[in-house]
Amino acid sequence: MKKIILIFLSMMFVGISATKAQDDNAKKSNYIRSGFYLKLGPVFPVGLYAQLQTAPVTSTLKTTQYLTYQPAKIGAAIDLGYLIYIGPSFANNHLRAGIDVTFLNGWFNSTSSVGESDRWKHFYYNIGQKIGPVFTINPVDRLMIDISYKVNANLGIYYGEWDDFDASQYSNYGIDFFRNEISMSLRYRVMVLSFQYNFGQISYNNLNTDRTKQSINADTFRLLFGVKF
Repeated sequence: MKKIILIFLSMMFVGISATKAQDDNAKKSNYIRSGFYLKLGPVFPVGLYAQLQTAPVTSTLKTTQYLTYQPAKIGAAIDLGYLIYIGPSFANNHLRAGIDVTFLNGWFNSTSSVGESDRWKHFYYNIGQKIGPVFTINPVDRLMIDISYKVNANLGIYYGEWDDFDASQYSNYGIDFFRNEISMSLRYRVMVLSFQYNFGQISYNNLNTDRTKQSINADTFRLLFGVKF
């Protein structure tokens, strides 16, 4: 009788072990992990940013005078950041939520300068940071789809060809804290391809609230390539 009980218990142990092994094999490995990323690529102006724009200047005259902002052309951007995932993956490790933090976001767009001198001044220069939620989908193998919305603070710099105005009438730089970005990235192992729509205004007031703020629309589409570690 004791032998029968021992055999029965042994069979139960083997069966439980086999079932657990099958369950472990059925559970998908978790490939959605935090890490640094670096992305580079072209910046395409869209909407009003690709057209001639104007902004009022500081003036004591009764009539309003305007500065002219040249249409933006293709430029380039760099993103250096970190994906921070909060909590475990779910849906059998296919989905995970977190925060996308871009420590360094630098970008520029060229313009058609009127004069040939100091051509470097006739670019829209921008540098800032971005942060927002990210939702990652891992449909198969190491393929990842990152969908995110970010708010970005941005320091904008632009030197126009405004020789007809006194320097006290206009500003060349300013900060905006609430530009927006919607993006989708495709990742496979370390390689990244990112599609970004960045939109909002750039305002210039030389960081002086007493000056007349000059604002232009600066919507862009960005196609960035890079790596994620």
